[in-house]
Amino acid sequence: MRLSRAVGATALALATSIGALGAVPSNATAAPAPGGEVVLAAEPGLYAPEVTLRAVGKGMLLQDRRNGKPTSWQHADGRRTPADCGPGIAALGDEVACTSATDLKIRNFDTGATESVPAKENRTWASAVSPTQVLAYEKDANSRYVLHLLGRANEPRKDVPVTGAGPMGSFAVLASDARGALLQYWNTAEEGGHGHRYLDYATATLRELPRPSGVNAPYNKAALGSKWIAMVQFDDAVMVSRTDPSVVRTMSVPGPERIIPVGDWLVADTTRGWDDSVSAYPVDGGTPRPLLGKLDGPLLLGPDGGAYGLSTTIGSGRWGINGISTDAQGAPRVQEALPLTPRPSDRRSIAFAQGDLSALHIDQIDSVMGYRVSVKGPLSVAQAPFWRCDTTREDPSCEHAASRRGGNAATGDGRIVGLTTESTSCTEGCVYTAYVRDTRTGGAQRTVKLPGALQWAGVLSASGRHVLIRVQEKGTERLLVLDIDAGKPLDIKPASTAGLWGSLLWQPEGDKGVVAATDLRTGQVTRRVDLGSGCRPYDLRATGDWFYSTCSAEGASAAAYHVPSGKRIPVPFIAESTHGAVELGDGYLAHEVHGRLQVYNLRSGTAVKEHLVDDFAAGGPGIGFAVDRFGGRLAHLGQDETVHVIGVTGATSPLAVIDQSVPGTLDSKSTTGRQARWWLSKPAASWKLLVRNPTSGISTVVRTGGETRGVIDLTWDGKDQAGRTVANGPYEWTLLVSPADGRGSPLTATGSVTLKGATSQAGRPTRP
Repeated sequence: MRLSRAVGATALALATSIGALGAVPSNATAAPAPGGEVVLAAEPGLYAPEVTLRAVGKGMLLQDRRNGKPTSWQHADGRRTPADCGPGIAALGDEVACTSATDLKIRNFDTGATESVPAKENRTWASAVSPTQVLAYEKDANSRYVLHLLGRANEPRKDVPVTGAGPMGSFAVLASDARGALLQYWNTAEEGGHGHRYLDYATATLRELPRPSGVNAPYNKAALGSKWIAMVQFDDAVMVSRTDPSVVRTMSVPGPERIIPVGDWLVADTTRGWDDSVSAYPVDGGTPRPLLGKLDGPLLLGPDGGAYGLSTTIGSGRWGINGISTDAQGAPRVQEALPLTPRPSDRRSIAFAQGDLSALHIDQIDSVMGYRVSVKGPLSVAQAPFWRCDTTREDPSCEHAASRRGGNAATGDGRIVGLTTESTSCTEGCVYTAYVRDTRTGGAQRTVKLPGALQWAGVLSASGRHVLIRVQEKGTERLLVLDIDAGKPLDIKPASTAGLWGSLLWQPEGDKGVVAATDLRTGQVTRRVDLGSGCRPYDLRATGDWFYSTCSAEGASAAAYHVPSGKRIPVPFIAESTHGAVELGDGYLAHEVHGRLQVYNLRSGTAVKEHLVDDFAAGGPGIGFAVDRFGGRLAHLGQDETVHVIGVTGATSPLAVIDQSVPGTLDSKSTTGRQARWWLSKPAASWKLLVRNPTSGISTVVRTGGETRGVIDLTWDGKDQAGRTVANGPYEWTLLVSPADGRGSPLTATGSVTLKGATSQAGRPTRP
């Protein structure tokens, strides 16, 4: 990387690429994730990078506002040198002086030379420096400020009092260059009020600058250029020649926020209406010329007489440090002086299921973006989103599907669900709404209102068509299950804790560690598991044949349980911390505590801490991290707005159908009665559906499909895979599914169905 850009009469070499200024590099984790890790780069945002330009020379002095980084000098060769002076600096080209020090320390970042100007009794450093002197001040017997120019090493005169103007009750240096400084001062009305003065270093004199009408009326804005001093009051500008103060020009500018003279032009932005562009206004009158699209922060005078600022060019949303100078004909021109890496949009509220990851992006508009993670082979993720929605007037509910307030979750069948309320205070209860967005092609949106006046609501987990939500109503917490297909809450009264997996809602049964599964399709208890804890679970999670539970709010007897092996696996949370958020995956736990994310692998039968994340952006499940319960991965946000996807070593559980909706009769002529769905525990590589006539024994392939994430959704038209009509009658169906990750045997699911509505076509055989 190197800096190279000539701007203006003095060739000012500046960076063409200096790396990410708007974001902090991600801190490395303690060790690489054994199961692999991939990073989604920060999504470029539209806001200006959070840096402030503080000085211009052959390099630039920049301060990172976003992360509180020390000020650093960006060299012409791309290097960065810390230049933290504390509260005050005085800059002249590549020289930076730290005015808060006792002895004034001056450093030349171009040559590396340093210089120290000794402190002098009763003198305080001001924020201006010339090639041979530095500005200091003291107070006289009447507490009025008196200025001094103190000589540097190459200046024999070590203390030159500044003369030529009246008293100053207080003052501030607005701008300076190698020849002089522009000051603003304040006095009582009797002593001259509020005004501006110009300090000429060569003569050590202060010159009073013109004022608008009224003795004490100040100008709103004042700026120093290489040829002119500009002062603006509302829409009226006064330009005073630096070489001949008798030369004064007046002009009109439209209420600028920032101004600076460049050559014979006044560069100004406008604050009126929606137009925040920057234009150049000719000193002698004429048509203004547009220069920049937007400006963020100050306009600084460079040693070449040009103006520099963090800005965009007209017609481009790309931010950089742009320089404004004049060409050989004296016309203003813009050249990019320092490109900047775009400021990333804020990422929040991530959800992860079946290898599909979504994140809320907060910028000038809120967007939800979905990314596709590999489900077979090495861990990988496409950097470009495979779907997105933007919150606009046409789509105002986009952001709600990844709610910041009530959390969100991915259902594992291509949908995400977020909770939100329009109320700002819910002390007396609010109406919460679940926003469901189907991210698949042609997917629909829907909303489901939660019952009651709720003080708080948050998504706990989602699986297919069901969402488990914790709510607080009248000071009491309870759980609620939504059927997002039916668009209504189910008539289920869960206990204080529950785990949701597919169509099963797991809840404590008794006080001895037994949990029972209620089939949400029928309302009947269909299965029981003894977790071996001997206590009623206080906290309960369920993912396939894996469970996690505790015996108290403090995490007592925190343990996982694996049904096929019958192993109870204690986890060491008590030894490390009794507080934090825990999410259960397929044979692993993610534990967030004190801003750190810990991953425990359970697949060996013991809890092994496999990974530790130190650059975690914090925030609980669905906000700062998300576990893909339908696979072996998890994701978290980094402090630099990156998304990290982490793999877990070991084998995943066998592929299974965790919910299904297959009517007893499939009617090819019905618009509502010919859909069959099977929800899967993890992604599938391919699938095949056959129907067998029990009388003839002949099997027919009805449909086949390739990679599927989450759900096999079939709408039957009465025909087989080859397009032939299937005869009406009873059949036995068989669903064959191969796992995408290659772990475990292919899935075989069976059932019975009656086909009707099929009509054979002339000349085409009907399958028996």
